[in-house]
Amino acid sequence: MNKILISIFFIAVVFMTTSCGNIKSTKTESNINTKFNTEYKKSRKTFYGELSEKESNEIRKIIENELNSKVPEGKSILINFSQKGSNCISTGLNNKDAATVINNGIQISSRISMNNNTIDFFVYTADVFHKDVHQTKANFKLDSGFFYNNIFTLHENCEAFFILKPNGQFMKFYGEDYFSEVENFLQK
Repeated sequence: MNKILISIFFIAVVFMTTSCGNIKSTKTESNINTKFNTEYKKSRKTFYGELSEKESNEIRKIIENELNSKVPEGKSILINFSQKGSNCISTGLNNKDAATVINNGIQISSRISMNNNTIDFFVYTADVFHKDVHQTKANFKLDSGFFYNNIFTLHENCEAFFILKPNGQFMKFYGEDYFSEVENFLQK
């Protein structure tokens, strides 16, 4: 059932980006790729690793401080990150459609997190596309620069996530439509 919902979400995003009349071309004046094409596929990247207990505890404390939030012991952390990137399918959406996609992302992330003993956060940069939409969402927090400069150091994609499990295992992924990757990693 979860995989069906994720597939429906992805199809809806792809449909909206390819069928809406106000969609920008593949390369806009500002060189933003808004299509799910070869260039976009090459920009998607995944990183896995494992931190020592000490490193994991330090990162968890830094994340808590940056997000002004307490992470319960034994929970995984999921950070959904939005930034300006040169590959960004959703930048071709109008604000209404972008808000719908963002709301769907919040709901899917919350459901996956609830089902996998995870606490999720949403962080955006000051130059993110559809900034006005992000600012209206209580779930989203403006990045101080910490996440952009220290965790999400590649800036090719406008969406990314980072997961840190209690055992120190982590995954970082750059690209949109990533919820199947989130769920698969959390269930391992």
